[in-house]
This record gives sequence, C-alpha cells and structure tokens, in this order.
Amino acid sequence: MNSLALKATFAEPDGPPGGGGLGRITHGEQAAYVLAPTTPEPGRAYPLVVVLHGAGRQDEMIARGLKDEPDRRHAVFVVPRSRQMTWDLIAGGPGEDLAFLGLVLDAVYRRFRIDAARQALIGFSDGASYGLGIALSNPRIFAAVMAWAAGFLAIDAQNLRGDDPKPRVFLEYGTHDQLFPFEHVALPMRDTLTRLGYPLEFRADEGGIHWPRAGFMGDALDWFLGAAA
Repeated sequence: MNSLALKATFAEPDGPPGGGGLGRITHGEQAAYVLAPTTPEPGRAYPLVVVLHGAGRQDEMIARGLKDEPDRRHAVFVVPRSRQMTWDLIAGGPGEDLAFLGLVLDAVYRRFRIDAARQALIGFSDGASYGLGIALSNPRIFAAVMAWAAGFLAIDAQNLRGDDPKPRVFLEYGTHDQLFPFEHVALPMRDTLTRLGYPLEFRADEGGIHWPRAGFMGDALDWFLGAAA
C-alpha cells in the first residue's frame, strides 16, 4: 500500500478571500471543483469538506448537487476527480490522486480562510474507503469523515503519533447492499472502528442498496456542520 500521508500545508491567506461560487483547479490531466459561498466574508474562517466520488467518477454530478450548499452551510467544498476510473488506493499507481489533493488544499488555503479544526472528508463506495483511509491516516488535518458503503479500511499507521486525536466517523450502509453484504462488510467495519476507539455514528438504511439514499449527504453534513440555516 502506498503511503496515505497527505502533504498539505495549512496557511492563512495573506489577502482578501478569493471570489466565491464555483471554481476549478487543474493540474495536467487532473481536476477538482471548488465551491465556496457566493460572497466570502473577510475574516470568517470556513469549514472545509472534501467530497470523494465512487468508481466511475461522478464528480461533475456531485458538484452540481452541492451548488447551493456553500451558502446554506457557510462552508467551502472541494470535489476532486480521480485520475483513473477510481482512486489510486484501489486502482493502484504512485499516489497521484493523494498528491493532487494536497496541491488542491494548498490552493484553497491560500484563497480562503479555512477553520483548521473543522475539516472533513465525505465519500461514496470507493470514495468512502479512500476517505476513511485518508482521514484516519491524517488526524492532524481532518476532524471527521462521513462514509457511505465503505468496502475496506486502510490506515497508514506510520503517519500516526501517539498524541493524535481520533477523527469522528459517520458511517452508513444499505441493509440490502448488493456489492457489500451488510453482515459481512458493514457490521465488521462498525466493530473494527469501535474497537480502535473512533467516535462512531453508525446507521443502517433499511432496505437500502449500494447506491446512496437521497438524504445521506444532507444528514452527513448536518452531523458535521449542523443543520443548514
């Protein structure tokens, strides 16, 4: 397994916040959407939420679905795209997706004032597995992770220190998930995270399948950010 240590340098912007709304960061073939409040308030520190798509790269669809959330939630959202059809942790490769995410976060930190204590990841399926791995391997960056139908848990123990905090975890599965059987994936994941000492909010969508239920994103954001105004 490649290292899951995220190389991102937190910094305070040295000028007024950048323009709000929808933006895009590219680096060669890689791209990420950035969604910010329409008129960022000078001096206000915004929570940051990174949203990771599942296999098949639904980043554009996710960005469209989030278009109203920055103003409703008073938060900045980042929606990166995997270089291959899924994330490098699953597809293999030299860690280009994680390196690109670090570049994106560096750019966001320079552009907006981010609340360092309120940064989280949210992911779906492969993105849920990747999000769990990144968040739990980088607890000095991420305070929480929200995951729908994570298939496995990968933690880079070499990047952890004894005094690291434990990120909060919001974890949900459909009880009729056709790819990750509930009894064989969801319940063991719940038990493993509990045994490792992570503060866990575990939910089961009765009758739900692998595709996320309509209200998952809103519930996960409510859990992390509080209900929208």
